[in-house]
Amino acid sequence: MKLLHSPSPGVVEVMEAPIPTIGAGEALVRMRCCGVCGTDLMKVYSPGTPRPIHLGHEVVGVVEAVGDGVALQPGTRVALAHHAPDFASHYTRRGSGPMDPLFKRTNIDPGGFAECIRASALHVQHTLLALPEEMPDLRAVFMEPLACCLRALDRVSLLEGDAALIVGVGAVGLLFAPLLADRSVTTFAVDVRPERLDLARAWGVAQGFLADDREAASAMRDLTEGRGVDVVILTVWTRATLDLALRSVRDGGTLLLFGAKPDAAFPVDGWELWRREINLVSSYSATPDLFPRALAILRRSRYTLETTVSHVFSLEDGAKAFEIAHQGLASKVVIACE
Repeated sequence: MKLLHSPSPGVVEVMEAPIPTIGAGEALVRMRCCGVCGTDLMKVYSPGTPRPIHLGHEVVGVVEAVGDGVALQPGTRVALAHHAPDFASHYTRRGSGPMDPLFKRTNIDPGGFAECIRASALHVQHTLLALPEEMPDLRAVFMEPLACCLRALDRVSLLEGDAALIVGVGAVGLLFAPLLADRSVTTFAVDVRPERLDLARAWGVAQGFLADDREAASAMRDLTEGRGVDVVILTVWTRATLDLALRSVRDGGTLLLFGAKPDAAFPVDGWELWRREINLVSSYSATPDLFPRALAILRRSRYTLETTVSHVFSLEDGAKAFEIAHQGLASKVVIACE
């Protein structure tokens, strides 16, 4: 079978590999499509990433075969995610499932960008979900990233009538827009690309600002009775975006750290954080309990997220897919098998 791998930083190639063998409780899934995520880009383009690496985890496919004890029938269309924790661990029982050591060790084999994928017994039990017949593949591919956004919003306090700022409305940042609109939160967005802001407005953002707009923070304060926003969602974390976040958030508000890269510094004045009672909350990945919630949301008629997929590439064109995504020239890139 064919799969994508990254033999060196910045390089993506197609290689041949044997089809994985499954055992009891496991399933073999034939990939139909898999979304390119920011973490995939980070793994490929970061020089410090250990190789070989697993690539791809936003999977939609069809069950090809099952091991003993698996109730799913071959031919069932499914969505599949990559991590599952020990549900009895200290971390998981306290709401920190992604920090559980088992969570970080688990993965699908050999990754989502492969013609066939082995789902372990743990994945079959917790991260492999049958899809509704009416849900398109390109909508179902958003199950895992949407679940990540749900977990992030669960970790902060937002009430109806509050205001939020999304910093970076790329493939994942955009997903916060309809979720916040559902909660009656007035939402603003900042991005470097005007076309992304136009798309964000179509999904419920009240007003968008270009990243170099020095008046953006004051404009948001004017639109929130002088307070500033209640939560800033940082999908892009740099010195400039942290400065914007602090100028935009209200006293007593929250900075939600959702996206970061290796070696990302946090140059923030501790005195200002303390004096203004600014809350810092981080959110990393999603836990399996959120996947059914994500699919329930994706069943709603207004969540036509497939319309945000700008590029679909074959496995053979995987290098081009990563190049387009890395250059920021797409709203969402998906790799598909025919």
